[in-house]
Amino acid sequence: MESWTKGRIALIGDACFAPSLLAGQGSALAMAAAYILAGELKTAAGDHRSAFAAYERMLQPFMARKQRAARSFARSFAPRTEFGIVLRNQITRLMTQPFVAKLFMGRLLTDPLPLPDYASA
Repeated sequence: MESWTKGRIALIGDACFAPSLLAGQGSALAMAAAYILAGELKTAAGDHRSAFAAYERMLQPFMARKQRAARSFARSFAPRTEFGIVLRNQITRLMTQPFVAKLFMGRLLTDPLPLPDYASA
């Protein structure tokens, strides 16, 4: 979505950024977004326009990267050939091993999203 807010309404979580049906991160990302939105509302002393703009500035680049990664992963999840299906199934079985998951998923398993400390704001 181009904008996650309209008027006094702000969307969070899968309602606006749904990174992937396969990511398994919807709840965690929604909680992080809610924390940031609440913190920005506090910092902006309730000025929702300012808070919403800061919320989107902070999260949109991060979520755009997550969505691009999900699109590239989706290609491997839905292979077009029989060999691709067999390979995908074997890799999926191996993913129960942490080192294999890290090898194939790598950076998709961690998210460098620093959360601001709003306690002092």
